[in-house]
Amino acid sequence: MNTQTRLEAIKHSVEQNELNWPNADITLDQDNDSLVFTLKDYGDLPVTLTHCEQEWLVMTEVAPTSAVENIHTFNDALLRLGMTLPLVSVGIHTLGDEDYYVVYGQLFADCKLEAISAEVEACAQAALEIADLIG
Repeated sequence: MNTQTRLEAIKHSVEQNELNWPNADITLDQDNDSLVFTLKDYGDLPVTLTHCEQEWLVMTEVAPTSAVENIHTFNDALLRLGMTLPLVSVGIHTLGDEDYYVVYGQLFADCKLEAISAEVEACAQAALEIADLIG
């Protein structure tokens, strides 16, 4: 199954509420081989699902690094929190001209839809936890 077909199948599954997907509006971005979930239960938080090479990448922005007063203290807190955040990792990614803290998870390309659904939810929950640390 090619990427576009798989993305369309996921979108259909979400729209038909076939699994326990998070409550979301979903948009297919064919140019970037991705789906954007706008999660209603998380304040319309956008979470992106992208297919790249042999994996799926689930990612959401948390905040620009410039929003953090003391980056060294915050990074220390994130590293200590990391093991308690199930299924996700935290990183810094440049978006446009600015660095952002992001939450992301990686899945094998042939994973089940249930795993993707769980990863989308885990990224959203972790993003909110990390945003609370920023204040």
